[in-house]
Amino acid sequence: MNGLPTRLVKTFANIDELTNTVSDLVNIKILKRLDTQRSFHLALTGGEAGGLVALKLVSRWNVEPDRFLGLHLWWGDERFLPSASKDRNATSVLEELKGNSPIHLHPVLASDSNVTLSVAARRYATDLAGIDMDLTLLGVGPDGHVASIFPNHVADETGDDVLAVIDAPKFPPLRVSFSMRKINASESVWLMASGASKRGAVAQILGNDLSIPATLVHGQVETLLFVDSDSMVNE
Repeated sequence: MNGLPTRLVKTFANIDELTNTVSDLVNIKILKRLDTQRSFHLALTGGEAGGLVALKLVSRWNVEPDRFLGLHLWWGDERFLPSASKDRNATSVLEELKGNSPIHLHPVLASDSNVTLSVAARRYATDLAGIDMDLTLLGVGPDGHVASIFPNHVADETGDDVLAVIDAPKFPPLRVSFSMRKINASESVWLMASGASKRGAVAQILGNDLSIPATLVHGQVETLLFVDSDSMVNE
């Protein structure tokens, strides 16, 4: 592999087709695994595609919650904002998931939890100790960032599972994020890119440009890249 992940690329007509397919495949993967083991650890993501997938997943989970007993939800990154903020990646899931759901939620502590960013990151790392994701979902940013790992920030990693990000180049600057090491410990990593603004990043990923984090992520068993037609460069 020469240090680079082997990716399977799946292309769709538009973001609706992409997110419908991803959400269906996630649920298939979860249910198949829960048939043979007691737990499944899924890391959700933010962004337009990630948010749509999360809502589609919750809709299914609310219809037949008992089938998803043993599912654990994590977030690959989170904005360090007040708990009710619509800009937090977890907010929509926490609002839409039925209160009697047996699904286990593991959100990052919010900024109004009377803790500092570094404490929130340490506590998330403690919660994650000894647990690797069965599946990590990641959105790809226009600059090629994933989770809250931005270009030129990868080298700043300490080897920890969770990063306290203090200077993200987009709002908000304070975030908690899986590290590259934690992402790459996942059994499966699925990336999503949609829209014309992602064309450059998708081209860099397909060209194995190591200057962007999205090129560097991979699953231990499986790495998939889901794109729509708008995010692909027309030759």
